[in-house]
Amino acid sequence: MTMFENVTRALTRQLNPRGDLTALDSLIDFKRFHPFCLVLRKRKSTLFWGARYVHTDYTLLDVLEPGHSPSDPTDSGSFSFKNMLDARVEGEVDVPRTVKVKGTAGLSRNSTLEVQTLSVAPKALESLHKERKLAADHPFLKEMRERGENLYVVMEVVETVQEVTLERAGKAEGCFSLPFFAPLGLQGSVNHSEAVTLPKGCVLAFRVRQLMVNGRDEWDIPHLCNSDMQTFQPGEKLGEEKFTVIQASEVREVHEDFMALKEEVQRETQEVGKLSRVGQGSLLSALSNLLGKKKELQDLELELEGALDKGHKVTLEALPKDVPLSKESMGAILYFLGALTVLSEAQQKLLVKSMEKKILPVQLRLVESTLEQNFLQEKEAVYPLSPELLSSLGEEELTLTEALVGLSGLEVQRCGPQYTWDPDTLPRLCALYAGLSLLQLLACSP
Repeated sequence: MTMFENVTRALTRQLNPRGDLTALDSLIDFKRFHPFCLVLRKRKSTLFWGARYVHTDYTLLDVLEPGHSPSDPTDSGSFSFKNMLDARVEGEVDVPRTVKVKGTAGLSRNSTLEVQTLSVAPKALESLHKERKLAADHPFLKEMRERGENLYVVMEVVETVQEVTLERAGKAEGCFSLPFFAPLGLQGSVNHSEAVTLPKGCVLAFRVRQLMVNGRDEWDIPHLCNSDMQTFQPGEKLGEEKFTVIQASEVREVHEDFMALKEEVQRETQEVGKLSRVGQGSLLSALSNLLGKKKELQDLELELEGALDKGHKVTLEALPKDVPLSKESMGAILYFLGALTVLSEAQQKLLVKSMEKKILPVQLRLVESTLEQNFLQEKEAVYPLSPELLSSLGEEELTLTEALVGLSGLEVQRCGPQYTWDPDTLPRLCALYAGLSLLQLLACSP
């Protein structure tokens, strides 16, 4: 995970824990998520590890008929954070053998982040709605209508008040010292420093609301949405039927308990399980080659999404030409790619190592047991760990497992044994649970 991602996610936890404020993942995209920008939600998006959005290079104003421009977004308040970015480090393995996940990232004590929230004023939106209709013939709208996409409008952002350079000094993230981690590229320098400069007005997080198109040129942005609502009215789209996604307004219902996540993951693994034996083996081979290469995983995700948009059949590079992917299997693979890309590259490499050592089932039981017991727990606490969960692991396998879950924020201590639960780690542990479920299915395929 980049330093920018750590910054935006820590900020989002501070301002809006478990809410609908979305952290921006990439610094290069900050200009594309200002108020009124139009964005798309990733297919197979889930709020268990965070809905993800992609920019479109268009704003709501671009697709409306010419007319007056709305007033500038209003300032909803300023906040200053001193050392708040010390909240998280991804993990480090101390010499000689134990994993220790600390609550500090060793960030420079000189880093102060001052941000403000800007939101579209209700009166400005109401005036815009009354005075400017939709440009029904706009090429972008035509394309989105044909593909049956849902469009979302950025309505509120959290941005920097002044340019600021944030520095991190100390041990590198994922700095593993054990010899068997070295081949994975996880052995880093003890003296590590990193800095990122955020310009003034840099968007760090945002909120969206769904755009609704009624008829040819009427539009609206309702306050509340549900999974049945579509930007374009049913019957108007010409492309493939889109996947249902989870809306932010439904997050509390969806997160009722761990069973909701478990059932969701099981549905998707069943779809992958419908692939032939050759297909599953080839998918495992492809993922094994891509894990630890986050950009390549993201490129595969984009390729599959593009194929679904156009109704094309797709074969993975490692998949034989006579084993095409159905729409349903592509959707399931997209679901798991979304989970895997949430994990750091170090975790992805550790997953490959875990497959080689055949300890995925143990790791899956550990994560599943932890989530089942603590899914609704909103306070940090230390709990005993059942010795049976880890009793089958040797020293090397145990350290590898501690590192894997530790990079998601779950601190396991051999003394006891016990673990520390932090509710902020829930999204990353959910993503790890999904990734482990897929890889175990593929690794155990006959």
